[in-house]
Amino acid sequence: MTSDQAAQLIDDTLDLVHRRLQDLQGQALGAEQRALAAEFREWRHPEGGHIDLMVFPGLANS
Repeated sequence: MTSDQAAQLIDDTLDLVHRRLQDLQGQALGAEQRALAAEFREWRHPEGGHIDLMVFPGLANS
C-alpha cells in the first residue's frame, strides 16, 4: 500500500466514523457515540497535525 493509498484509507475511515457518530446521535445513543469518538480521537486530532504511518517490515517490498 502506498502512502497515498493509506492516506485515502484514513480519510474514508474518518468519513465513515463521522456518519456513524451522526447516526448514533440521532438515535440518542450517547454512550456509544462517546466510545466511538474516543476510539478515533487521535485520528481526528493527531498530535503535530498529522498521523505517522509506519511500514510493516514484511510488507515493504510487496
